[in-house]
Amino acid sequence: MKLLLLILFILIKLINSLPSEFNVIGPFPIGEREEGLDSLKAYGGIFEIPIGDDTMYPSELGTNGVVGWEKVQSNSGGYLSIDWSDIVDWSFLQQTWGWSIWLWYGYAIGSFSVQSSGSYIINCSGTRQYFIQSTTTTTANNQIFEFSGDFYGYGTGQQLIQLNQSTNYNLIVRMQSSVRLSQSPNSQFSCSLTPIENDQYITILNSETLISDLINGQLVSPFSTITIFNNGIYNNDNNNNNIEFINVIVNNNQSLINVKFLGDSNLKILPGQKMSLPLEITIDSTSEINCPFNLTLNIQSSGNIIGEVIIPFNCTEWGNPYLYTFLDYDNTVQYAIAIPPTESCSDSEGGETTICGVMLATHGAGVEASSPFWMNAIPPQQSLWIILPTGRRSWGYDWESSSRLNVMSSIQYLVNNLPGVPNQLKSQYQVNGDKILFVGHSCGGHGCVSLLSRFGDMAIGGMCAAGFVKLQFYVFYNTRPGFSYIDPSLQGLLMASIAENDNDLYTSNIVGIPLMVRYGENDTNVNPWHSRRIARMVDEQSNQISSVTISEVPNSGHWFDGILNDQYVLNWYNQLTESSLFSQPPIPKVITVTTHNPSSSGSRANIQILQTLNPSRVAKIQIVQINNEQGDLVWILSTQNVRRFGFQSTPIRSQGLPQSITIDGQPFTTEFLPTNHFARLDKWLPDWNSTTDTNWTQTERSPLTSGPIRQIFEKPFTIIYGTNTTSQSTIDQFEWSSVYISNFYNTYGRGSPNILADTDFIEPSICSSNDNYILLGNSFQNLVTSKYQSLLPVVFNSDNSFSVGPSSYSYPGTGILFLAPNPCGQGLLLVVAGFDDKGFDNALHSIPQRSGVLAPDFMVVGNDIWKGAGGIISTGFWDPNWFVSLDSSYFGFTPF
Repeated sequence: MKLLLLILFILIKLINSLPSEFNVIGPFPIGEREEGLDSLKAYGGIFEIPIGDDTMYPSELGTNGVVGWEKVQSNSGGYLSIDWSDIVDWSFLQQTWGWSIWLWYGYAIGSFSVQSSGSYIINCSGTRQYFIQSTTTTTANNQIFEFSGDFYGYGTGQQLIQLNQSTNYNLIVRMQSSVRLSQSPNSQFSCSLTPIENDQYITILNSETLISDLINGQLVSPFSTITIFNNGIYNNDNNNNNIEFINVIVNNNQSLINVKFLGDSNLKILPGQKMSLPLEITIDSTSEINCPFNLTLNIQSSGNIIGEVIIPFNCTEWGNPYLYTFLDYDNTVQYAIAIPPTESCSDSEGGETTICGVMLATHGAGVEASSPFWMNAIPPQQSLWIILPTGRRSWGYDWESSSRLNVMSSIQYLVNNLPGVPNQLKSQYQVNGDKILFVGHSCGGHGCVSLLSRFGDMAIGGMCAAGFVKLQFYVFYNTRPGFSYIDPSLQGLLMASIAENDNDLYTSNIVGIPLMVRYGENDTNVNPWHSRRIARMVDEQSNQISSVTISEVPNSGHWFDGILNDQYVLNWYNQLTESSLFSQPPIPKVITVTTHNPSSSGSRANIQILQTLNPSRVAKIQIVQINNEQGDLVWILSTQNVRRFGFQSTPIRSQGLPQSITIDGQPFTTEFLPTNHFARLDKWLPDWNSTTDTNWTQTERSPLTSGPIRQIFEKPFTIIYGTNTTSQSTIDQFEWSSVYISNFYNTYGRGSPNILADTDFIEPSICSSNDNYILLGNSFQNLVTSKYQSLLPVVFNSDNSFSVGPSSYSYPGTGILFLAPNPCGQGLLLVVAGFDDKGFDNALHSIPQRSGVLAPDFMVVGNDIWKGAGGIISTGFWDPNWFVSLDSSYFGFTPF
């Protein structure tokens, strides 16, 4: 017994060996989604300045404009919570700046050591970035290891590190507040350090396991996923620590269940990499499974069992909300919640006519779609399927980008497969996925307006509650320290890179669509101003005083009982669905179709904008419907910044579509996509042509490739790192960066890209739009970058310098990231490179891996990237033919 207690004591000491005493410096101001900013770099940076001394550093958040070090004792190792209220009068500052002034960053530094040398898993939540620095003087170069944290506490922050018993270390945590998460200036982090046992080849992330519910003993949908972390101690046949030749099999005593691994047979999981393994699970059709039931799976590498996972099943009954899984746009397994209609979807005479539409309910930030709170927020509807998508995560991407695509995948899978519906009832519960009532609350209210205004032809209406207009109106961008270093032209280009997410810009598309905005009059989270602005803009463009229904509920806050389900709003749902069972709302006599980015917009009024003339500016088509002398319907179209557009033949409305149109004064017969569209190829002359050219997307930018950089994450992508260099440190940096990108995407987007060395790349025999690649290293460092050099709008030289547009760059610390077309023009390449290792690192940390991060089609950054936007040397957009758009680019001074 004493021996067991001693072992337990040692294990607890190992797990909790992280510091509880910290030297803390801050707070320094930072903006919302402001990447890379670090004022301390002006004085050497956190790794160079003295720790814990009396030096004071400039900060507008401090008394007398300075802040310094504090020593803080925490109650437990690896944990700290701080809000600086002892030195900052937040309430005074908030009088002018609102809650945006709560945005700050700082550093907490504590020392620790370990009892034994070996591999460890370090896991920090509540921070996006932290470091471990060896401080023992005999250690070469006092190594610094960087890690990305699990900011929202998803349970996915595992990182791998080798630690030595004879070495002292500093844990350096970059603390950063989130006003949306904390609703206060508070920031807190929690870190754990766990030793890896000798035979513990992988770590199972149990919180990430997904499997569909069981209805009547059968799986609702066959897709499942388990997430593993390569602990870096498995020795394969190639004498490295990669986990490869992966397979997943059912434990021998569960023969009624079959499992198929859906991943790439050549998949390799690098040490320290997380990977979500997609599975297809089927149950013998003659058998039923009753809960409670646990499925045990063995994970194999090269035929050897390296881990075991136990998956609990959840049983429910038909008619209840249930969880279904599906393959998302990037072939990862995701989930959504379905709530079936209360009545059959067949018409009253028992025919096959589909009359059920979809109510799509987008949740607020931090709300899990499968939580009882959200599943019970809206009662089942008579003639609508309710879909509760995840947006990939509870915080997701603000219902933009990957979250938006996740929504569409969840709808499409339900429409095509009716998962969970008993076979004998499938004909009665068919669903029309092109008739959607968009509903949402808070961030989901923002998502509601976003989806409604970009996919208007799929909408029967919207009920958007307590949503913000756009992120930069919700948590202000204009207090960003980095913006103080740049001129308005550069700021405009940067903001143009996220303008596709500005709901106010798209309000013209809502004209003619029934919309209710709802909120509590005392909402201090998302101020009523946001909903009122959307309502006003739609009213103005409708030329009607009250085209939008406003429900302002007295004496209520951000969330209140009934906000989505009281009798008032239920009556509105019912009225809307009854009036639109067989047709979308009619197209108004006058309407303007708007998009800033064709890749994120569907059709409105049957018009699909395919390409813009100037990629940084909004595109519009105004429609005026008239009848000619013969009484025939004619549309008069006036365009702004449109290069290509087409007509969709659906949806079919009772008023029909015109047989003839005029475009900027030129007459045409109406023709339809995909075989026909209209093009204006001369930027300066409005000379329109009807064309049957369907190959233009192979050489020009299309919705598949219109950028900006963030679009690389909107398809399946592979990360390929360069090895074509004599510098082993550069190769190691590229490989580490591959794992960094992959883990970041897994943590915040539940994604799992493959990683390859350039020497392992085999070009697909048939190129497709799904062949997206992130290439690390220039054409002299990465064999794949070299292979595709002719496709790149950037020229690299053998000394690692490079040219873009009119400028060349050969300065230490300079890096570049940019989009290019894949070989068939249907997908994208993202190339990340640097003049030196530091330049590459600067470019790597400029990749926009979160929503709201500013990055056009290309960016050149330098050593001043610690100034945020002030470290951008050049940036801009490519034109429709993949050349620099000088009208939409900025070329600044060469770095000092």
